[in-house]
Amino acid sequence: MILAAFLAIAAIAAPLPEVRGGDDVLRAFHAEARIRVVNVWATWCVPCVAEMPQLDSISTALQKDGVEFIGVSLDDAIPGDRAERKQLVTRFLTGKHIRFRNVYYVGRTNELADRFRFDGSIPITLVFDAGGRELFRNEGVIDAGRFRRKLDDLINQSRKGKKR
Repeated sequence: MILAAFLAIAAIAAPLPEVRGGDDVLRAFHAEARIRVVNVWATWCVPCVAEMPQLDSISTALQKDGVEFIGVSLDDAIPGDRAERKQLVTRFLTGKHIRFRNVYYVGRTNELADRFRFDGSIPITLVFDAGGRELFRNEGVIDAGRFRRKLDDLINQSRKGKKR
């Protein structure tokens, strides 16, 4: 119990690494993650902010099942001081007690949209297998119940595939 609390605090306090491309995002996952969830968001996106607690809750519940979440902040798309923007994102994540890892995207937003095949509208949540193959996507705010059921289905499928 104490270890879990320590790890949650460490995750919140961890520095916000910068990434420049979609492949960098996919490489940020731990090797043991069988199902990899990428949520593209920004602090200035009201629907993104609204869904973060639900994503965090699902992430926490499914960690033991080999599911890892990484949030990709697009806050750098707003002109201004990068260090200040990163601090804003870090304060937001800490203040909202978001425990899943996040990265700070510093590349061109259109390149990320091209790599992940979306029109640039956020939030968008993408689910990949360990090999980087897209399994599911949700454009717009997630329906937490539906999304959780989809992830449960993908977990069950990955377990069946592992038994073969």
